[in-house]
Amino acid sequence: MVKITYEPYTEVVIKEYTYYSKPEALAATLAHCIQIGQPAVILWCEGVAFIPITLPPDTETVAKEYLAGRVIWSSVIFTLMPNYQQTIKVGGIEVPIVDVTPNETFRQVALWLKERVSKQPNTQNSEK
Repeated sequence: MVKITYEPYTEVVIKEYTYYSKPEALAATLAHCIQIGQPAVILWCEGVAFIPITLPPDTETVAKEYLAGRVIWSSVIFTLMPNYQQTIKVGGIEVPIVDVTPNETFRQVALWLKERVSKQPNTQNSEK
């Protein structure tokens, strides 16, 4: 019989975050990528729409972090979006939004991001 072990990530490290005051402004950052055929999607959870940019585990140091249970995001851009919708239309382009509410890690990240807005309404900085 095969042994199955569940080991969720124990930490998400966010090196930098940027808050956008409107969902349309966040979507506009992806509109160009979609126009040139790049896959692009906004994640939504707990009233927060966000785009994480992960560090790929392509170096030994980063790969060790991933194996140790630490995910490293070089940055995340986000906005408050109380109600989920499947797309946001920006300049004739529909930017898809995926509801990731079932994912516990994304739920915790969304709540953490939401807290940043309540602490600093014009959030545009890094925090440890």
